[in-house]
Amino acid sequence: MSYFVGLFFALLAVFFYVKWQKVREENIYLRAREKEQRKASEEKLALLGATQEKLAQAFKALSSEALEKSNASFLQLAKETLGKFQEKATGDLEKRQQSIEHVLKPVKESLTKLDQGMQAIEKERKGEQESLKMQLKMMTEAEKELRSETSTLVKALRMPIVRGRWGEMQLRRVVELAGMVNHCDFYEQETGESGSVRPDVIVKLPGEKQVIVDAKTPCEAYLEAIQAESEDLKQEKFKHHARQVRQHVMALGKKSYWQSFQPTPEFVVLFIPSDNFFSSALEFDPSLIEVGVEQGVIIATPTTLIGLLRAIAYGWKQDSLSKHAEEVSKLGHELYKRITDMGEHWAKVGRTLASSVDAYNKAVGSLETRVLVSARKFKEMGAAARSIECASLEGIDRVPRELQADDMKIPLDKVDAPL
Repeated sequence: MSYFVGLFFALLAVFFYVKWQKVREENIYLRAREKEQRKASEEKLALLGATQEKLAQAFKALSSEALEKSNASFLQLAKETLGKFQEKATGDLEKRQQSIEHVLKPVKESLTKLDQGMQAIEKERKGEQESLKMQLKMMTEAEKELRSETSTLVKALRMPIVRGRWGEMQLRRVVELAGMVNHCDFYEQETGESGSVRPDVIVKLPGEKQVIVDAKTPCEAYLEAIQAESEDLKQEKFKHHARQVRQHVMALGKKSYWQSFQPTPEFVVLFIPSDNFFSSALEFDPSLIEVGVEQGVIIATPTTLIGLLRAIAYGWKQDSLSKHAEEVSKLGHELYKRITDMGEHWAKVGRTLASSVDAYNKAVGSLETRVLVSARKFKEMGAAARSIECASLEGIDRVPRELQADDMKIPLDKVDAPL
């Protein structure tokens, strides 16, 4: 059996060898055939190139001869034709030139104006471009400076001490704008009776009531959000900031916090020192305001806290006015009485002046009719110097003006009373 298998493989090998030899011979034959055809093609191409060159030379010679003859004939014909029209065209040339110049003159002027306008526009464009470059440069520098300052501020606000002082400064500024500095209803860094609660401000209200202001708003997540590189991380940090604000509101609304103060505050104000802090938290948690109201906590930014403190200051003014209303009434009565007394005195002065004027007029009349008449007779008799004249006395016609106000009039029985 193995003999037949070996014989089979031997025959199979012989078959493939014969087949390979046949393919090899065919390949050699085809290569030789291809080489012969390539050589024949190259010879044909060389012959074709030589033939084309000969034909080109022959055509060039023939065309040159024909072209030379044609040019000579054309030149002769052209000279004859131009000679005929030259005389006719010479006369009309100047007229046509003048007509063309007349037509083109407005166009030339328009083009000149257009060129001047374009130059002016180009000059203005270059100036505006330079100005725009300068503005862009300034904006770029301002943006860099703003980024640097923002980065510095964010780094500073990450420190709890700096952040606390910044919040206190903002709160102090708000109180100054509201006109509540150095008033008895404003105290900083108060502690509750237990000593564990430290609100930032206690605002005293009329009627021995008070309002607590807390400015310890957490803002770490917000600062991380504005520096986040990816949008997803930024959104996550803003959500965390909203949760922190809500947790702080809930902490301020606890009963234990309210019981730390006596009397119990009317409400607690959570002061957020920046509008951006509150707006970002409200964007991701729109129910913050409602939750704060339910817990007795009012969330206030600098703008709203100014309005609240001014309303409280107005309440203190009204309370002060109501407490001093009786004293003001007494002062008014006393002032009215004193004004009336002064009116009586002035009325007596007027009466006295009128009496004095009447006595003066009587004295002048007596002097004029009894004394000066006799004195003038001395001058008529020459007993006195002529340069000396007796004075002429006149009475006083004016009388003191009486007070018209009823409050200033006095009874007749008081007119002669001593001043």
